[in-house]
Order: sequence, then structure tokens, then C-alpha cells
Amino acid sequence: MAFAGANFGSVLKALAGAIPAERPALVHGSRVVTWGAFDAVTDRIAAGLRARGLGPGDIAGQMLRNTPDYMLAYFGCVKAGLVPVNVNYHYKARELADIVTRFGLKALFTESDFADIAREAMPAGTLTVDVGGGEWDALCHTPQPAGFAIHDDPEALFLTATGGTTGMPKAVMWPMDQAWGAFNIGVWQRPPGTPPLMVASLEEQVAQAAAIGPEHPASTSPLLLLSPLMHGAGQFTAVIHLLKGGTLALLPGPKFDADLALDEIARLGARGAFIVGDAFALPLADRLDARGDGAQVLASLRSITSSGAVFSPALKARLIAHAPQLMIIDALGSSESSGTGIVITTAAGSSGGGKFQPLPGRETKLFDEHFNEILPGTDGVGIVARTGPLPLGYLGEDEKNAQTFPVIGGQRWLMTGDRARWAADGTLEFIGRDNMCINTGGEKVFPEEVEAVLMGHPAVKDVRVVSLPDPRFGRKIVAVVQPEGAADEAALDTHARAGLAGYKIPRLYLFTEQSLRLNNGKPDYKTAQGIADSAG
Repeated sequence: MAFAGANFGSVLKALAGAIPAERPALVHGSRVVTWGAFDAVTDRIAAGLRARGLGPGDIAGQMLRNTPDYMLAYFGCVKAGLVPVNVNYHYKARELADIVTRFGLKALFTESDFADIAREAMPAGTLTVDVGGGEWDALCHTPQPAGFAIHDDPEALFLTATGGTTGMPKAVMWPMDQAWGAFNIGVWQRPPGTPPLMVASLEEQVAQAAAIGPEHPASTSPLLLLSPLMHGAGQFTAVIHLLKGGTLALLPGPKFDADLALDEIARLGARGAFIVGDAFALPLADRLDARGDGAQVLASLRSITSSGAVFSPALKARLIAHAPQLMIIDALGSSESSGTGIVITTAAGSSGGGKFQPLPGRETKLFDEHFNEILPGTDGVGIVARTGPLPLGYLGEDEKNAQTFPVIGGQRWLMTGDRARWAADGTLEFIGRDNMCINTGGEKVFPEEVEAVLMGHPAVKDVRVVSLPDPRFGRKIVAVVQPEGAADEAALDTHARAGLAGYKIPRLYLFTEQSLRLNNGKPDYKTAQGIADSAG
């Protein structure tokens, strides 16, 4: 029987008791936090938080960049029984005040350059800690009182803030034991053709982690995390890797830099890298093409994993061309779901013909808007839903919980918001996010599907698909293109018609030199819509 999971702080402590103390846990440029220090410092932070009157159930935000301090604060909170939650460090005072109020923050970890905004937003009687200041140093050096014990409830919560595309951010409530199963923390991959190991106890998890050190052939360490920890995909990846005893490397810069990322892969001898779709893959591929040293800098890299955004097949091929040994793992998931489906791409091709295959260990179905099942082998686009380990729902969002976590046929389901259809071979053909759908003449068009086709044309560097009013069809499809060199509208139209039904074809192509990405690398539909509106 598979192990049901444990409190993350208890797992960390058990791992630290078996892993060599000098094994790196966190790497950030020249800064290295060993496993011995990781455990000791988070114990002291936990003791310091309790000494300041904080305890089980109190919610603490991490408004931090990708540095070791993020994970130290996170696990320090977990060990104290506090409920950690990611907070976007781009927030201004008004936005942050809303988060503080709705989530009920009792503590907030922040950085010096936005500490003033944090202090302004936090109410009297709460704790604000600048990780560049004396309060953080004092927390990290708190003496442990006699009889100190970390919080060990396996059903303790952590929150994951989500919702940048669907209104005000919401907090997904994950019990740690449910996340253990949903995140496959206790699943260890074996050589091809061999079933994965599913640990039956915490002791077996610890034994696996201790045995598979950085030099072990099966190790995935160091893992270079390139996506922000302040988003669910990065947070989940970091926690999973650390709870397997791994070495997590973070980019030593204030924001993503493709050249620095490639240099760090080579310097660390990284075996894995985590990105968020095209936003990271495109600049990496561009720099590899320009530098011409891909075979050298990617020599150690075995895998690139992506989740949280579209990862175009053309970009996967460009990356693999520089490192034919690469396995690219493209995961369909969300903050509410963790993983739902997966596509694995190598130099030999893609699993499922490039379509997502449902993950094992959880039932996956498609439902229409009335919660009627769309069966495999039948036509129709539906919402991807799954059972298995699930979060409790959204904090304080009863109406949204009823919509997102309905009970159908006596079973609780998660409606992921991803639209897909069943392929003939039982794989899922991802179409797009439900909230991004464009209705044109009664037909539904998903921008991600059209974008994925257009990204396959060499003259397209990036593209966003939006819409404008149309007297006949209600809305017409508009492609806002950031070109790569000279772009020809007729050539793009021909390319699109080869891969899309007629009603999905853009009726207007607009070209811009503006970035079509937000600061966090995600698609910027607001800018694209503004360009379209201006063109009329």
C-alpha cells in the first residue's frame, strides 16, 4: 500500500537525519545551504515564530524572490504549524492590502526593496519580516527552548495563491497528506520498462533519498528552478524536489536571464531544469541558436520539465536539436490540480503523438457545462476533470468551490478549467483554458490552440490571439504577432489554414515589436487586446 503522506516539516527533519549533512539542499550562485543547515535553521525560525506568538493555523505569506530565504521561510512556517502562502512581489499597496485582508495574513516575509509596502499593508499586531534585515537574522538564530517539537499534523495546510486570469487571486487550501499523493512525492522513477517505486512508508522515502545522492546515476540533482517560486508551478516543483532529498538550484539574478540560466546549467552540472512553457523556452532557444555552444552547456542536462503554460512543439524541437539526450516533460496542471496529463518528448518523438496522456492513479474524465460526461470515442470538447487527492477548495469562496469541486454521481471532482477532446487513442487533445474561449458565430475558439499552430511558423517569435467585434459573427479572431524577421500575412494565413478549421483562422493579423509577455513570462493578453482595439 502506498504511503499516505506526512507533514512536510516532519519529512524534512527525517530526511536531514539520514542525508549526509554536507549535501547541498539549496544553491543560489555562491551561496550554498546544506541539508544540515536547512534543517537547523528552519527549526530556529519555527521556534522564533512561536516565541512571537504565532502558531498552528496562522497564515504567513512569502513575498520573496527566488533565493534560499524563500524556502527557509516556507519550511520554518511549516515546522511552526503556520500556513504558508505565496504572495506576488509585484503587488502594489492596494493589491497587497486586499490579499492581506482576504487571506487573513498574520505574518509576511518580504525583501528590503518592497518592505515598506509590506509594512503598510499589514495590520497592527502582525509580523512583517524583511529577510535583508535584523528581524530575519534574529529569527534564524533563535535558541530552541527545552522540549521544542515541530508541528507534525499530516493534515496541516499550505495555501497556493492563484487566479491572475480569473479575477482577484484565490487561495487553494492543500492538506499536506493530499498534496503528497497529488504531487507524487512518494513516487520514484525507474529505468524505462520498469514500473516506478511507490514508497510504503516515510522510512522508505528517506532511504531512497539518502541512497540517491547527487552523484548517483538516477539522481535528478541539481535541479535548476527557473520559474518564480511565487507561482504555484515553481512552488510545487521546489517542494517535491526537496522532499525527495534533492539539491534545488535557483538563478542568482533578480529575474530570468537566458544566458545566465545556460551558464548556470554548465557551472552546476545541472541534470534537470524547470520552466513555464514558451515564456522561458523561447529565449533559451534563441540564445542557444546565437551562442552555438549548446552541446557543451547542456551536456549534463537530462530533462527539462514545464508546466503552467503552453509549450510549443517547435520550441521543444529547437531545444532538443542542441542536446539530443534531452527528455522534455510537458505537464498539464494547475494550482488546484497539480498534474492532470503529461506529454514526454525526446529526439525520437512525443508520447501520445504529442497529446496529453492522463496521469495514472487518478480518474480523468471530460464533462460538458451541465456535468454530463463526454465519453472516450465520442466527439465534443469538454472540461477536463479528475478525482484522486484534491485540495479542500478555495479559502472563503463557497460559490466558486461549488462550481470547481462539484459532486457528480456521489464522487467529488475537480473541474480543472482546461478544455480538451478525446483522441481516438485515448489521449487528451488540449484545446485551451475555458476562461479564454472566444465565441465567433456560435463556434468556440481557444486562443492557445491557434497560437500553438502559428508558433510553428519560423517568422513568428511570439503571438497572442484575441478578438474584435464583428457585425456578422459577434467576434472575429485577431492574431497579434511579434515577428521574427520579415513576416508575411499571406504566408501565416496559409500556415494556419493547414492546421486549423476555417472558423479558427484569424481574420486580421497585426504585427508589433512590443513584448507579448508579462514580467513573469506569462502571456500578456491585455497588451495584445489593446493593440487590436487600437487597430479597430
